[in-house]
Amino acid sequence: MATITLEQVDLLMQRANVSYTEAKEALERCNGDVVEALLYLEKAEKINLPKSAASNVDKLTSLIDKLNATTFIMKKKEKVYVNVPLSVALIAIILCFHVSILAIIIAIIFGVRISIIGENDIANKINSTIDELKK
Repeated sequence: MATITLEQVDLLMQRANVSYTEAKEALERCNGDVVEALLYLEKAEKINLPKSAASNVDKLTSLIDKLNATTFIMKKKEKVYVNVPLSVALIAIILCFHVSILAIIIAIIFGVRISIIGENDIANKINSTIDELKK
């Protein structure tokens, strides 16, 4: 049986967010191997995610839902050229940055109107910022 140090127990307690007893027991079962103990705790579903990590996942999910519920529209008079969720538009802009910016500038020069439509705080913030810039 391998010798288990206090440092190993502390490390496992921090990594898995478990009690001293759970960390020590896992290390004993895994002969002092911290990685194996982590895997053991994960399989036993004893790892407790810190609340901040869980809340960050919730925040990201909420942001993605809001982006998908917001629509990016480019149209001139009654002709609609682009009508996609804002998340798709942002991904396109990021992946093809130079082309996207050039296309938006050309569209504005030729009188194409860009609208952000949605019933959430993201759409409201974007539209209020645009309104302020127009003044």
